Amino acid sequence: MKNNKVLIALAVILIGVATFIYVSKNNVKQGTMDDMAGAKSDFAIKDTASITKIFIADAQGVSVTLSKSANNWMVDDKYIARPDNIRLLMKTFSRIDVRYPVAKAAFNNVIRDIATKATKVEIYQGEDRPSKIYYIGNATNDNQGTYMVLETDGVKSSVPFVMYIPGNYGYLTSRFFTEAQQWRDAVVFKYAPEAIKSIEINYIETPEESFIITNKEGQFLLSDISSDKPLSVDQEKLKEYVSRYEKIYYEMVDIESKQARIDSIIASPPYITIEVKDFIGGSNKIVIYHMPNFRETEHSFTGELFEYDVDRMYGYLNNDVFTYIQFATFDKITHPKSYFTGN
Repeated sequence: MKNNKVLIALAVILIGVATFIYVSKNNVKQGTMDDMAGAKSDFAIKDTASITKIFIADAQGVSVTLSKSANNWMVDDKYIARPDNIRLLMKTFSRIDVRYPVAKAAFNNVIRDIATKATKVEIYQGEDRPSKIYYIGNATNDNQGTYMVLETDGVKSSVPFVMYIPGNYGYLTSRFFTEAQQWRDAVVFKYAPEAIKSIEINYIETPEESFIITNKEGQFLLSDISSDKPLSVDQEKLKEYVSRYEKIYYEMVDIESKQARIDSIIASPPYITIEVKDFIGGSNKIVIYHMPNFRETEHSFTGELFEYDVDRMYGYLNNDVFTYIQFATFDKITHPKSYFTGN
């Protein structure tokens, strides 16, 4: 009899624990709190292919619109968006989940911060009005969650939640930035060889190594900048070189430097200029500048400081965007004329 009472007591305890876990989990998943009505926690969008537009605005009034076209996502209807950034957004929308409701003790502070400092994200799925709106606040103290409020059908949730991506560490705020230049595709040159009409490279510090490549009815010819006379080169090597212009990207836009400094760099003598023209009248030109050795990198043998950064340069693309570029990328296309001629 005594054993039966123990077993019954254990069963009651286990049932109670199971019920508590179920209710707690259900509360989090369904976005409800015992003493609050109107909570919404259905943040996720499983069918991300249905998303047609995303509008992001920060508390300072800076905004960006990402819109889906036939073949690409566009930034403010001007530039093609970076595919990797768009993929990250879609992954976020599909996998975002509730970690837990905001504790009562922190409720008022979280609501106040979101009301004054939040990033607003409107998500459209083919309609004129957004299907969901996120109000994204700060990270939690452990940086493993992000305070957020959801709005649907014009009504905001009465409860903020701590959101996260299961299996990922870190907060989500940084994924929703409003700097348009950071959203644009980092492409510098993206040409099929047959689409290239000419490639002109000027080495300002060693002008004798400058050259131009022209496409004459499918055959690539290399000559000096000041001459139309083709030089004798290995055709296979030249064709392979031209094919490298299919995937040349900058690293990132420089949003850290003040405009006065950028203007000063642009006004200084460049290191290299590269311009590619196509057969439909388009062109892309990048002007490359040395980057100072801010990190004070030393030569491994002599211990002397390098004059310039050994990993990066500045790149000014189409008189429009000032970027950081990597030697690891541009070494592929910044060969001197002697590389082809053997002289």
